[in-house]
Amino acid sequence: MSRPPDFDELLGGEELSPDERARLRLAHDLLVRAGPPPELPPALAEPPATGATVRFLPRRRRIATLLIAAALLLVAFGGGSLLAHHDRGSSSAVAFTVKMHGTPRAPAAVASLQVLEVDGAGNWPMVMRVRGLKQLPKNGYYELYLTRNGKLGPQCGTFRVHGGTTDVRLNAPYVLKKFNGWVVTPHVPGRADANDALLTT
Repeated sequence: MSRPPDFDELLGGEELSPDERARLRLAHDLLVRAGPPPELPPALAEPPATGATVRFLPRRRRIATLLIAAALLLVAFGGGSLLAHHDRGSSSAVAFTVKMHGTPRAPAAVASLQVLEVDGAGNWPMVMRVRGLKQLPKNGYYELYLTRNGKLGPQCGTFRVHGGTTDVRLNAPYVLKKFNGWVVTPHVPGRADANDALLTT
């Protein structure tokens, strides 16, 4: 049995104040009285295992998960694009709105023309909502014109309609203040009434 370590030998002749020496002596005596720590159990001699094995999803599940994630990204991106597109054509960008009514040739026809803010190149984009015009034959279409004092001016685009309400995007690359009206006429090859207004302001 080994003898306990001697306090004075441990200090090695180091000069200490009486209070510091008394404090260290008390700690030394307590450690000697407590004795050495117990032996390490054999079960703790080796470090524990690192844990469970990581398992990956089966290949089919991984592909399905990736496809779902890709679909969600597309939906989010598509929704953002749709909102952005809607904002560009929303009422906040509307410069003014023109109401159109049917002439005696199309008394049930009505239209609303939203003229958006002019762009840097001088184009006036427009969104026209029209209802009550008849569907024309396969080679027929409608034309939107500017007018000045009842006389036909330049064309602002062509469109076709179907039953119900039709929304069309048109454009007027002109100085609009030179004109004071709008009309819609049908264009059907071989018909003499091509310039008869069906909608007017």
